[in-house]
Amino acid sequence: MNEINNPHDAFFKMSFGDIEIAKDFLQNYLPKNVVKAIDLNYLVKENGSYVDEEFQNVQSDLLWKTKINNHAGYIYFLFEHKSYKDKKIIFQLLKYMLKIWEDTYEKSKNTIPIIIPIVIYHGETAWNIETNLINLIEGIKAMPEEIRKYIPSYEYELQDFSPKSKASIVGEAYTRLVIEVMRSAFEKDIERFYKAFRLIVELINKMQDKEKADEVFEMCIKYLLNVRDDIEIEELERTAKEESVERGELIMSIAEKLREEGIEKGIEKGKIEGKKEIAINVLSRRFENELTEELKEKIRNADDETINYIGDNLLEITIEELKEILN
Repeated sequence: MNEINNPHDAFFKMSFGDIEIAKDFLQNYLPKNVVKAIDLNYLVKENGSYVDEEFQNVQSDLLWKTKINNHAGYIYFLFEHKSYKDKKIIFQLLKYMLKIWEDTYEKSKNTIPIIIPIVIYHGETAWNIETNLINLIEGIKAMPEEIRKYIPSYEYELQDFSPKSKASIVGEAYTRLVIEVMRSAFEKDIERFYKAFRLIVELINKMQDKEKADEVFEMCIKYLLNVRDDIEIEELERTAKEESVERGELIMSIAEKLREEGIEKGIEKGKIEGKKEIAINVLSRRFENELTEELKEKIRNADDETINYIGDNLLEITIEELKEILN
């Protein structure tokens, strides 16, 4: 299993990785007969991710171990945070489920656990693509039963929280808050965004645990500021203060913290960029024409560890060694 991280991934893992939200979400969004079969008092979060490396910037996942119909089972959440819907997700999801089965296969019993796959989507447009694999098979309706037995199939539960979706948001305040934030991430109408943000503040104020409410509110603000570039801090503050003066003040505190973090990151980035140019200048004097434009470009694109090594050995490194570590 891989470890991945980006703003969408961090928000999803912090929210749906909370056992209170996981329980409440399953209770409210799965079909009632399915919920009855799941032991919600036994939920154990598994670590890591099954998402392929090429999709790590647009998908996040969480795996919860549980008991389903008194047998070992899993709830697999796949968070789709592209701004558009992807018709191939049904294949990607099946691949991830196969990885889970490979990890959980009981050799002594020759069995695999049931997995309930749930896709959570919050892109710009409503989800209107197939959720059952067998329905993608060409000519399936006229296919004889004798041939259908060769066709693997499964269906996933879809929860569409896109701005265009008409799905109701239900559950406890914490759960509804998280879903409202997800829905707001891709809301193009800025007036509707601030209206939704007012509701987010209302839901925060309904949380009983004040310390947790502050923590969750900071998580939500950081997420929205990271994924949207059209938000005005002052407007967020003004909107929040209409519901809670305390929340408005907290927004400014969070914004200042983010600004300081950004400055620190900028300074560090500047230091590395400076080291690269110093290295190029010194090595150009040492190797003259042997330090080609291609090598200079490789130095500019090198990672921090490589640059630090070159910087520590500027006067000793040979052109052959330089080429080797840059390849």
